[in-house]
This record gives sequence, structure tokens and C-alpha cells, in this order.
Amino acid sequence: MINTLTRSAAALALAAALLTACQPSAEQQVAAKADPHAGLDLPPGHPDVALPGDGSAPANSALTNSNPGHPPVIGLDGEGLRLIDPKSGANRELGFGIGEAQLKTVTEKLKGRAETGRNQECGAGPLSYISWSDGLTLYALDGLFAGWSLDESGATPTSTGAATKRKVAADQARLTTVSGIGIGSTRAELLDVYDAKIEETTLGTEFNAAGLSGILDGKGPKAKVTNLWSGVNCVFR
Repeated sequence: MINTLTRSAAALALAAALLTACQPSAEQQVAAKADPHAGLDLPPGHPDVALPGDGSAPANSALTNSNPGHPPVIGLDGEGLRLIDPKSGANRELGFGIGEAQLKTVTEKLKGRAETGRNQECGAGPLSYISWSDGLTLYALDGLFAGWSLDESGATPTSTGAATKRKVAADQARLTTVSGIGIGSTRAELLDVYDAKIEETTLGTEFNAAGLSGILDGKGPKAKVTNLWSGVNCVFR
């Protein structure tokens, strides 16, 4: 009986020790709050991508030293977003499944303040959204990044001034996949870099490729991409 009690006590002590070891320390919790993109995996061989206004990247980071003052740009991806160094092409994933608060912090540092809200009418259930005037919308389901969409709304500025048009064009140009496909890309350009499946659906000429979906404004090689999306979305068929 004594041996049984002793073994039980030892087992409880071991379980408590393991539970304590799994809990983040106070220092780790502070570090995570200080770095809004802590825990995001880097592709093998790529350095950290430093965001403007934070000190999370190492002092010897290739991006920090070789490209000061030039923050990464956002790239579209079938598994979320990517933060891409415009000079070297080094990138890191900002993938589906990260927390909504972390997603908002990182993307607003790069794109400015976003409009936020909640759409109750989506097929997957109520989705929170983070959106910008250039047509990019990020969706979160149950507090986690779950999808994104991009449309051509930013290509139609309310002002017709040349400066406004140039700004909109620049914003649209930055929002592409790493292969350069974005709003305005042609069907020929799409097929040149992706093995895309294209078919006529209730949405129009729809394509799917490498986790991406989208709409073309026609069937010919010069037809242009008008919409792009990936992951969980509010697409009504």
C-alpha cells in the first residue's frame, strides 16, 4: 500500500513538472508581446524580416543591414500572406492560423490603419474582417486568420488626379503573388506561371491554381484578373 502511494505521488509530481515546463515563462510572454510576429516560421535559409517600428529582427539581419528604411511588402499566397523584402526577395510566411490580433498588428504596420468589422452572412459562419481601400480584405474565423480576398475596387479612385492614380497603381502592383499575379494580370500571364484550372461557373470565368482562386473578365488570352482569393471567404455563388 505504501509503495502504491509513493508511486502515485511520484507520478503526480512528474505530471506537475511537465505541465510547468510547457507553460511559457513570464519573460517569454513579455517577449511574445514585444514581437508581434513572434512564432512565425521562416523558410529555410531566409533571414528575419524586420518590420518598421519594432526591434525584433537581429542586428545582423541581412534585411536590416542591406535594406534600411525599406520595409517588406505584402505578397499573396495560397496559404496566407508573405512578407517579402523588395530588394533581396527573401520572404517569411504570414500564414493561415495565426491570431487575428497579431495579423492586424503586422499588416497595419505595413499598410496603415485598416477598417475592421464582422460579416454575419458568410457561408462558413460569421467572419471578422480587416480591409483597406486598395481592395485587400483579410478574414478571421474564431479569432484566427482564415482567408483573404482582393478585388479591383482600388483601381477606381474617387479622384481622377494623376497623383491619386499613380498611388492606386502602386498599391495594386504591390499586391501580387511571388510569381507576379495580381489584379490586372492577363490569362496568358496566369497560365505562364501556374497550372491553373479554368472553368465557367456562376461567378463567371473562374480559375483555381496553387491554393488561389479568382475571376477573369473574359475567355481570351488577354482577359484580366478582376478578383483573387484564398482560404475561407464570403463568396456567394
